[in-house]
Amino acid sequence: MASGKKDRIVISCVTFDVAKVVSPIVHYEASRVHLIHYVKSDDIYQEFYDEVCARISEEIPRCEIVEHNAEVFDFAKMMNVVSRIMEDEIERAEIRPDIYVNVSAGTSEYSAASLMASMMHEGVMPFNVPTERYTVSPDRIRDVYFDDGRPVGLSMSVREPTLISTFTMKMPDKGQIKGLWILKRRLNNKEPISAAAIIPELSELGLIKCNYSMGSKKPDQNTLMNYQRNFVDKWIHNGWAERTSKRMMRITLDGEAVLKMFMD
Repeated sequence: MASGKKDRIVISCVTFDVAKVVSPIVHYEASRVHLIHYVKSDDIYQEFYDEVCARISEEIPRCEIVEHNAEVFDFAKMMNVVSRIMEDEIERAEIRPDIYVNVSAGTSEYSAASLMASMMHEGVMPFNVPTERYTVSPDRIRDVYFDDGRPVGLSMSVREPTLISTFTMKMPDKGQIKGLWILKRRLNNKEPISAAAIIPELSELGLIKCNYSMGSKKPDQNTLMNYQRNFVDKWIHNGWAERTSKRMMRITLDGEAVLKMFMD
C-alpha cells in the first residue's frame, strides 16, 4: 500500500501450525502478511489456515492478509512464489518495507526456499521461531492438534522470534535466464536455435546489441562472439544447458529448475 509510511511485511507458510505463524506476526506488528498454503478442497489444512487468519484478525484487526495457494512441497515453486512476493513488495512501496520471513513454519521445502530467497534479496530478514511447548501421528491429528474445538497446531506456545544471520547471495543474471527461456521455447516449438535466430530476439529485449555484416541481414562476427561468450558459454558453465551436437543444445534439469524459479 502506497501510504507514505513504512510497512512491515511478514511472509509465512501454513500447514499444521498456528502459534508458530501467528505469534511472530503479532510480535512484529505486521501491516501485511503473505500466507502460503496448499488446499485442494475443504479439508483439515483449510481449518488450520482459517484459524490462523481468525487469530491474526483478532490480534491485529488492521493487518492485511494476502493468500497464496501454491504447492508447498515443491521447492522450485516455493522459491518462485516467495521471491515474487519480496520483489512485488519492494516495487510497490514508496518507502522500502521491512520484510520478515518465517522459515520455521510450513514444509521443509518452503523453509529452504524462503531462506535462500531471503539471502538473494538485500535487506530481507528471515527469522526462526523456537517452540516453547509441544502439543503428536496423522491418524490422531484431530485428537492431538485441536484444543476445545479450535486448531492449535504443533506448538501450544512459542518463544519470541530470533533473527537469522544471512549473507548476500548473487541473483542469477536475468538476461541469461531470459535468453535460456527463448532457447527452451524454440526447442519446444522445434524452431531454429542458431545464433542468427536467437540474437534478434535478444536484441528486441535489449539484452544484446546486434550489428549486421555489411550488405547482410546476419549478425556480424563481433555480435556472434558476444552472444557465444555472454549467453551460450554462461548457460553451459552454469549447468543450465549442454550441447548434444555441434549445432544442437538441450536444457538440463538445473536449467529447467532455474526457469521454473525465475520465469513465469
